[in-house]
Amino acid sequence: MSLEWKGTCKLYMESLYSLRLVSRTWRDILDSTPSVWVVLTSTFPLTVNQASITRSSGAPLTIHFGDMNDSSVQPDEFIELVGPIRDRWKVVCVDEDAVPTVWNYLTSPAPLLETVRLRTRPMSGAPRQGLELLGGETHSIRQLHLYGFIVHWDRCTFRGLKHLGLASADRYGLTMDMILNILAESPNLESLYIDLMKFPVSTSFPLHPIYLPHLRTIELMFLPGNIVFPLLRHIEAPNCQMIKIQAENVRNNDEWVGESMGSFEPLLRKMHEKSGRSQLDVSPSYVDWKTPFKRGSGKHGCCSFEVQIRIFSFISLLRWIERVVNGGDLEGLEMRVYITGENRLPDPEITSILGRFRNVTEIYAYHGPENGREVVRLLSDLDDSPIPLLFSLTVLHIDYEYIAAEEILLMLRTRLTAHTNKGGRSQLPDLDVVAELAVEARPEPIKSLDFATIAQIRAIAG
Repeated sequence: MSLEWKGTCKLYMESLYSLRLVSRTWRDILDSTPSVWVVLTSTFPLTVNQASITRSSGAPLTIHFGDMNDSSVQPDEFIELVGPIRDRWKVVCVDEDAVPTVWNYLTSPAPLLETVRLRTRPMSGAPRQGLELLGGETHSIRQLHLYGFIVHWDRCTFRGLKHLGLASADRYGLTMDMILNILAESPNLESLYIDLMKFPVSTSFPLHPIYLPHLRTIELMFLPGNIVFPLLRHIEAPNCQMIKIQAENVRNNDEWVGESMGSFEPLLRKMHEKSGRSQLDVSPSYVDWKTPFKRGSGKHGCCSFEVQIRIFSFISLLRWIERVVNGGDLEGLEMRVYITGENRLPDPEITSILGRFRNVTEIYAYHGPENGREVVRLLSDLDDSPIPLLFSLTVLHIDYEYIAAEEILLMLRTRLTAHTNKGGRSQLPDLDVVAELAVEARPEPIKSLDFATIAQIRAIAG
């Protein structure tokens, strides 16, 4: 058993004791099964943990040091209980504000230990000078999660990791080369999570990609672009299904999005084709492209993926999307575009790219005096084609404060009439126009749409 989030051990023990109350038979079966009594947590009384040690026989143990504020036993008493059986520790989880003497048990080798999850805060009593984790004998660790915790990276050897999570755990020798070496020595890695970290990015590591066939999840959050870029360039993950990226201080947005995501683009198209449908949301600062999870498709949902990219360049995101989805020409793709004051929709390149997308089904235009009007103008533009722009559009949300109902009516008549008269092959889908007021409360009177014009709009077929 491994702990993946705070509170799991307590919930597990509560559930176990609830099952013992079902009947005497259930209680006897559970009490005689050592493998279910392998969790020791400071959030439960000392007597409960003593009973678990007895019932667990010699099974490997999960040791959970909870917050001192959430503990049912004095920290020193809990350590005195679990310390003598340290040779049975398989999983160690330490929450914030754990008693400082905990760290003394993590500085010498523990061959059985496979999962280490340490979470701390600056004033928690954790060693500020860094910890020599397991005396440097860390090659048996399979799951490593460090949150705000500092170790001496140059004295640790990690091989064969399956899960690696680092957050605010920089300093004391961690470099890009060390991370790349850890990845290269962990061909069975399944998840990679790095958050809020800074470290030297110069690397002498060979440029050839690190092949990680089992990697399913990549999360690189709140990292400088000069860290994210080389990491992605070195990773080849043909079976990755979840990619979340939030880069900061990106100097060249087009280069960053284009080159760092280049190796994943064929994979994204392949996963979309396997799933048969996907949804792509794009806003001023992020892209979220995902397919729905299909039950019964395997442990990881082999036909599902999600990629999130966050950078503050709308035009760079649009350029990348146009390239990766071939202008939106992917069957089953549905695109939703969010246009706010940050988008600067009058930008001719933005409107040009939007006009080339063929799978946009919804547009939300808010928070700008020109956004709603520019969207309506874009939809009215025939561009000498029998098929209107954004042919697949089914929902249009606009802020009606800056647009007249007559403009909406003209747009609908232009699109539908042109399509009918010029003999388009496919029928336009119904279009729902939602005219809203973005700001709910304001002192001045709210503008009303002309009801006669609204009636004409509703009378248009489609």
